[in-house]
Amino acid sequence: MLGLDHYAGYLLSAFGVTVAVLGLYGLYLRSRLMAARRRAASRAGQPDDYSGRNVSAAAPMVTTAHAANSVSGPRTP
Repeated sequence: MLGLDHYAGYLLSAFGVTVAVLGLYGLYLRSRLMAARRRAASRAGQPDDYSGRNVSAAAPMVTTAHAANSVSGPRTP
């Protein structure tokens, strides 16, 4: 192989970084999968329509603020 001895360090470090990144990504995906399984197992006894996002919004607050100008411009007395 032509010139492999000159690039051996580069190729080994690039391969090592690739293996490390893929390994860390695999651990991340495993963590996400285990969390999803845990969530599904804890939710098994609850009704299907339960969701953290299915929450009513707070009631609108009454304000005393008025618009600074109307569409036609400010009113002068």
